[in-house]
Amino acid sequence: MGRGAGWWVACWVGLAACGPGGGPRRETPLQDGAPSTPRGAYPQVQQDVPTFALDVAPEDLAKLEADPSSDDTVPCAVTLGGVRATGQLRFRGASTRELPQKSYKIELDSGQALEDRDHFHLLASWFDGGKLTEKFAVDLYTAMGLPVPSARYARVSVNGEHQGLYLDMEHVGKDWLRHHGHERGAAIYRCGHRNCELTLEPGPHQGDFEKRIPNDAPDREALDTLLSWVNRGDDATFDAMLERHVDVEAYLGNLVADALISNSLVEDSGSFWIHEPQTDRWTYVPWDLNNARMLYWRTKSAETPLPVDASPQAFTLYDAAVQDVFDQRVRTRPEQRPTWSVLATRVWDRPALRARVLEKLEAALAGPFSEEQALAHLDELWKVVEPELREDPSVSGAHARRAREVLRDYVRGRRAWLLETLSALRAHGAGPLVIRAVASGSAGFVELHNRGTAPLRLEAYEVTSDLRAPVRYRLPAGVLEPGAALRLEASGDVARGPRHLPFILPSEGGEVGVFNATSGARPLLHSPEDAVWYGPLPAGTVYERRGGGAGEDFEPRAP
Repeated sequence: MGRGAGWWVACWVGLAACGPGGGPRRETPLQDGAPSTPRGAYPQVQQDVPTFALDVAPEDLAKLEADPSSDDTVPCAVTLGGVRATGQLRFRGASTRELPQKSYKIELDSGQALEDRDHFHLLASWFDGGKLTEKFAVDLYTAMGLPVPSARYARVSVNGEHQGLYLDMEHVGKDWLRHHGHERGAAIYRCGHRNCELTLEPGPHQGDFEKRIPNDAPDREALDTLLSWVNRGDDATFDAMLERHVDVEAYLGNLVADALISNSLVEDSGSFWIHEPQTDRWTYVPWDLNNARMLYWRTKSAETPLPVDASPQAFTLYDAAVQDVFDQRVRTRPEQRPTWSVLATRVWDRPALRARVLEKLEAALAGPFSEEQALAHLDELWKVVEPELREDPSVSGAHARRAREVLRDYVRGRRAWLLETLSALRAHGAGPLVIRAVASGSAGFVELHNRGTAPLRLEAYEVTSDLRAPVRYRLPAGVLEPGAALRLEASGDVARGPRHLPFILPSEGGEVGVFNATSGARPLLHSPEDAVWYGPLPAGTVYERRGGGAGEDFEPRAP
């Protein structure tokens, strides 16, 4: 990560650790009062700011305040647009629960609804100096045609006391499925704590997926099938499997949107995967977009600019933020491992998929994230936000005065930086040292190949069968000449010689990577020279790179 990485990581590590109502029916997603948004256009900015009037018994409110971290709920009444409903309320968020301005989660009682909704997330956005970041991010994703929960600004009062300006964020549940055109019988899985990696199993520092609905069907066979081919699918079949089982256009678009807002901390987002059983297709739905580095932190000086140089390959093995987050968190959590998405990483490694991502990135830079469109939308949002912040009892005046211009500067700077990186992104995977072949089992091996034009010092590299391992096997001293190959025996016994590796490659599938060797106090945990995933390999089968090592595609070769 570039300049500003330290304070960003330190801040976000603390934050993310984070009578029947009738109401008019709303058959389309909540988008500032507009029924629909054309692809490529920002949603129409709301003209009115509704008020959620919450009534909670004083003793129940005191119960919540006494233990803000509890998920226990208390009864409440909610009035919205003159319609009253009853339900259950609790504080929401992680470390934000200790803040003076609370966020709320409300679930209405059975049979009740307000505006055709029965769940509400009311986000105080206290850390956001101008309360612009998450709303702008949601609207940007919407303009790009991505499946994202809708959001609008709202006032919140508790027992008649004005709490300030909030973000009313759409709940991802049964109503979301209906409003966004998904199968009503679809299953909703939420990423576990410190997760969203799509690994086969959660790490010791993580939580597993939570199946939200249908909660009467706790099996996860479909999810395990998804995780299996994401982690063990051969390159030869990976693109086709992705097209068949995932809403690829939406997923690739989400990678681009994450790059635009510098959304590096996806592991703390609690985002969702939706599975539609009739078509056996998956859709990714992001959550907590205020995890992005685009957030204007009110805990920092109001004069602090937003960093614009985050990796566009957000939350992948090629994102430098992986290193920063790990280095910060491992200090207090020794079991911490580097965290990144397997699926996003593999997309960047596949030539055709990578080309589609870059095409979408260029389209976004010319469209919704152009200066003309993005700055105009920020200005329109500010017309709604600015007068509300004057009445917000928890606002930071110094930050509010600069918020719009800080976000405008971010858009300009991020655009310029991304445009400069396009050529490097197109050259992804073109380095000289590659893994040319792997074989598994007791006779397994890893073959490296220098496809460059200069000799390579072998001791400058490390090899691993665990891409998240902070300790890897350093190659013995030597030179790999241009065009030459080096076979390393995956015997699991380095005592047998300098070209024997300390691991055996499993025949059911796995991963292999070659990294630059550690030169300082900490190992490099991102941006390997090459990484390969392979599927089940029968005895004697070799998984090898096409073109003698020159190409990017692999294929199995039978004995």
